[in-house]
Amino acid sequence: MARIIIAGSGFGGLTAAMKLKKHLDLSRHQITVIDQNAQFVYRPSLVLVAFGKATPESITFNLPEVYQQSGIQFIQASISSIDGDKKIVETSQGPVNYDKLIVALGEKLAYEEIPGLKEYGYNVCTMKSALSLKQALSQYQGGPVVVGWAQNVQTGGPAFEVALELSHYITHHHLTGTIQFIDPLPKLWAPAGPKASEFLAKVFATHHIKRQGPVQVRAVQKDRVILSNGEELPSVLTIITPPFRGEPAQQTLVANNARGWLDTEKDMQSIHYSDIYVVGSAVAFEGPKQGHTAMLQAEVAAYNIAQDLESATPKHREYDHEMSCVLDLGDGQGLFVRQSLWSKEHQVVRVGREWPLAKKALAFAFVRTPVFKKWALSIPQPK
Repeated sequence: MARIIIAGSGFGGLTAAMKLKKHLDLSRHQITVIDQNAQFVYRPSLVLVAFGKATPESITFNLPEVYQQSGIQFIQASISSIDGDKKIVETSQGPVNYDKLIVALGEKLAYEEIPGLKEYGYNVCTMKSALSLKQALSQYQGGPVVVGWAQNVQTGGPAFEVALELSHYITHHHLTGTIQFIDPLPKLWAPAGPKASEFLAKVFATHHIKRQGPVQVRAVQKDRVILSNGEELPSVLTIITPPFRGEPAQQTLVANNARGWLDTEKDMQSIHYSDIYVVGSAVAFEGPKQGHTAMLQAEVAAYNIAQDLESATPKHREYDHEMSCVLDLGDGQGLFVRQSLWSKEHQVVRVGREWPLAKKALAFAFVRTPVFKKWALSIPQPK
């Protein structure tokens, strides 16, 4: 019997567990998921929580119950380190041995890299931070706002939606305020391609959202954001996604990556440890870190682990890096983007009223039905 440990239970960890269940005979192998949180949070909907359009209960579900129903062991514990040579995961509940390991620990929010960001900044990266922003919005009476993301962040969609939601919020509440958007990219939403970048720039202009970029953030104070070039932007409400780093628990596996991410081949297998696979934000791939990419990587990792365990001559699948997201533009409109990052296979940019509806349907299906958390179906993608 092989013991497969999955460290983390976000989009990548959950998908990996359910895909492994489909590939393997659980009477012959054991799947164990370790996460410090018993609740799964559907993070794409945290923007809605911050703006009072969704409740925490509507975007969460209980992980132990889901795993128990699927015959998968769940250990609620924090992970302190991983020994890739001895094949041991050190947890707050004691050491756990593994034969195969999937690292799906997500990212650490590195507030400490920008003085004042944790004290004076808000974001929608966690449930706690989304609820804090909701409280701050209830006290906002107008004035200059700075929205965006800092250097070393590999996801932009939530910040775009925050800026657009805030524009509608200011209008709806008859407030007077300006919104400046900051990011470190050479062009607005550059990874999505020129068509999406140009369209979003026009949307920002319609909402009088002024973009400052490429810029980096030096510090945040109570009433301003200080950029690396010395410019100071007045701000009574600062909403900036903090820098990302690899989680401390995985640092024992890191080779030379300055941000603490783990190097893999395209089959998601660690370059340095043959019995370790990595999915989600923990991976060292360049480009966006999204729930979508984590799920695609998890499917590949689960298939390849099953091949390792069941086949005398394993044939690994490879992951093809891409980004895919729907931006809710407000007024019932949405922008869908699917962009291949290692090839030209997918170059999709579409606008329409169907996309916000599709996004809501996907969130409902993920949280409230067995489609993903039990049946482990893949997310359909428009061509």
